[in-house]
Amino acid sequence: MYNTLSVIDGVPALSYTAAQITDLAIRVEDPLCVETTTMFCAMLGTIAGNLALTLGARGGVYIGGGIVPRLGQTFVQSPFRQRFEAKGRFQTYLAAIPTFVVTHPLPAFLGCATLLAQ
Repeated sequence: MYNTLSVIDGVPALSYTAAQITDLAIRVEDPLCVETTTMFCAMLGTIAGNLALTLGARGGVYIGGGIVPRLGQTFVQSPFRQRFEAKGRFQTYLAAIPTFVVTHPLPAFLGCATLLAQ
């Protein structure tokens, strides 16, 4: 996405990794990284909203992985939630579905530990 936006914007792309593009220190210096991260969050919101509708995820949508948990306030202030709910007549339905960011480094082990404790 970063490389494509560099072509569209007519600016040279640096050879950043995904982790570097989303790194706050680099984003502060590179507007293309900001644009890429913002677009990523917006697109993720669209996809997550579509999945919530398709699967009927009334109890919540949990976002995990390597990128989003590291974004912190950037993700909170991104267009993710706006795009999550932007589904026309289903907006009220989606507004009631909470979204969460999984920040624990090993969330699967929490579930395993709970099962073992029972």
